[in-house]
Amino acid sequence: MDDDAREELRLLRARAYGPEADIADDPVAVSRLRDLEDLEREDRLPTAPRTPPGPPAGSSDPAESAQDDEEEIRRERPPLVRSKRRLWVWAVSLAVVAALASAATAVSVSFVPVTATAGAPQVDTLVPDPDSAVPAVFGQRTGAERGYQDYYGIAAFTGRAPTDATDNRNPCLYLLDADERGTDDTRGFSGNFVYGGCGAGVFPATVQFVVADGMPAAFIQRFPIGTSVQFVFDGENVGVFSDRG
Repeated sequence: MDDDAREELRLLRARAYGPEADIADDPVAVSRLRDLEDLEREDRLPTAPRTPPGPPAGSSDPAESAQDDEEEIRRERPPLVRSKRRLWVWAVSLAVVAALASAATAVSVSFVPVTATAGAPQVDTLVPDPDSAVPAVFGQRTGAERGYQDYYGIAAFTGRAPTDATDNRNPCLYLLDADERGTDDTRGFSGNFVYGGCGAGVFPATVQFVVADGMPAAFIQRFPIGTSVQFVFDGENVGVFSDRG
């Protein structure tokens, strides 16, 4: 084979076996690929010099013997495509491979990943306080309400509340100014701030904010103004996270 034939064979193989294979729709290219691969196989056969044999017994035509040798070489390798049905099956298999590759690529680039957490460390844990009364403003009791010990002037409460038009209830977390809670079931609570957040399914109830003026003095002393804080309810306890430790 010369260089041009080798380059043609390389291109045809890419069309037949590459990720964007399309040779199945081109019978002429399929036939050419078969011929070039046969030619390449012939080039790889040993070419040690030898004395040409005489015609076999019972034959008087050397040309017929040479033709028989050529046919034997071709029979060593089955045709690339034996029939239209074989061609169709091969085309389908290539299409499936291409579709799977395209699907995998689409999944990998269909969205931009977003980091789920800022990596702020957990600095404390609030545990339920059986002596902490849950304000009546939280509504109907379900038995899931919990109160927690005051945390640097903040009172934390958890419970389950409806968050959509159905009767389903989800866990919710509330943070109030501990000094401004109502002292009876009618007053509820008041104060400079009320933070709340509810969970959904596997996502926990979370409250997060940046510390600002109006927060309890003890809280600001622990977490200076401008600090990012986060409270996460795990179903029993409340974890406290801060970007300043």
